[in-house]
Amino acid sequence: MTRSTLPYHALHVLVAVADRGSIRAAARHIGRSESAVSHLLKDLERRLGRTLLERKGRGIELTPLALRYVSRLREPFHHIDQATTEFVAEPLPQHVVLTLPPALATLWLVPAITDFEQSLPEVELRLVTTNRTLDLYRDGIDLAIRYRADGRSGGQAMLTLPEYAFPVCAPSLAERLRLQPSALGEMRRLINDAHYEEWSLWQRTLDEPVVLSAWTERLADSTLTLEAAAQGYALAMGRTPLVNGLLTSGRLSAPLGTHYPTGAIYEVVFNERSARSEACRRVTDWIGQQFALSSRTGETSTSIPSS
Repeated sequence: MTRSTLPYHALHVLVAVADRGSIRAAARHIGRSESAVSHLLKDLERRLGRTLLERKGRGIELTPLALRYVSRLREPFHHIDQATTEFVAEPLPQHVVLTLPPALATLWLVPAITDFEQSLPEVELRLVTTNRTLDLYRDGIDLAIRYRADGRSGGQAMLTLPEYAFPVCAPSLAERLRLQPSALGEMRRLINDAHYEEWSLWQRTLDEPVVLSAWTERLADSTLTLEAAAQGYALAMGRTPLVNGLLTSGRLSAPLGTHYPTGAIYEVVFNERSARSEACRRVTDWIGQQFALSSRTGETSTSIPSS
């Protein structure tokens, strides 16, 4: 006989009958009918091949063998009850649904997810990555991080983060620029199709013009562009906060400085029904801390090498 062949509920009924003294009292205690209790006990007797109950006058009593069996069952049942009580008492993880652009999720949020889990272990963050502007109420979204190219907030912003854009490259290329500033006019540049005018827009922010190479290649999005740059393939435009993790890790350098605002912003907006929840508030606070760290990248500046 293996424990897998004995139904838990039948053993529970047997203990209840022993504790309550009758089938009727046991049935009332566990919320089952008397016939159901009797059926379970008969099935248990059949499985065990032993008699568990015997009639005494108008009532029933457990056989001596059954009493010894029950005495051994009480302790594990007590442990099960105690474990169940503790399990049910544990607060359920609170979940927050966050939507954000795929590139922001890949390059900014995912590298910080370990910090999130350590800071908010009781919160389950569910991500919806899309470049579409979702309806927070219809789509069941608690928070959204949205990109505003024109810098205009949608009106419900809880947090905003200004974007900066600046040339980045692998450390080996940055060292070459340091030793030979004129190499800027010779290096291959990557054009990000998601921001195809970013090089010319960056040039307009400069006090003095610089010569850029006409040798360019186009890539589909920021994730591909920055990874290619980190591999030493070419120069790229890094945009905060997407590039921050690669700068922090040392895979990319910003040899020409970082203090070049684009006028665009990221903003955090919320579903008003969700904003009152403690979990939503704590996630927003955490995002604010990450935004504060990200904004420091745009506060540094270095001189542009003269050709």
